[in-house]
Amino acid sequence: MDRNILAQFFGKLLPLFPPRTEAMLKSMRPGDLQRVNFRYIFTVQGMTEISHLIEDAVITTPGVADTHVSFQYFSRLADQQTRYERVGEASKGLWLYGVPDAPLPSLPRLTAVDTSGTPLERYWFVLAYGAGIHMALLAEEITPEDRLPHEPRMYEGFYTFDKDFTYKSIGILHMLFPEQIPTPTPPELLD
Repeated sequence: MDRNILAQFFGKLLPLFPPRTEAMLKSMRPGDLQRVNFRYIFTVQGMTEISHLIEDAVITTPGVADTHVSFQYFSRLADQQTRYERVGEASKGLWLYGVPDAPLPSLPRLTAVDTSGTPLERYWFVLAYGAGIHMALLAEEITPEDRLPHEPRMYEGFYTFDKDFTYKSIGILHMLFPEQIPTPTPPELLD
């Protein structure tokens, strides 16, 4: 299996989405973000805001969505542990992806996926997929070499509520980790 399949998928999709800036998050209500698709370059704060939007959708619709989340490094979960206890309780299944640089807490329905040595180390994503909920945030970290000196950690990616993109994203994760990630249900069979 080509480990760069996610990078190829990401590269083909990114140009399909209209560009937006982080300032857009400040001017939109959460409901507005459930009707738009866009690409962006965001700071960690902007990425966290969009991640919380998806996580909140999972929390408010318990037992509906499978949730796939990359923290890049498991140590980054520490600040979000309480939130992720709620996400795990509400999810049908919770898959956390990252380099195991710290132990993961015991979370409901958790499957840990070690991404050490794979291109996934560069990606932050939050995917929620189930009947009536299909949201995807997929972003690649801009390398320090490509940032200005002293510029904060930044990500380029896209956000969508399109069920086909979310399904395909999870399908790629299944291809990369077939022993840990089940084949997702096709969109036409969700509702």
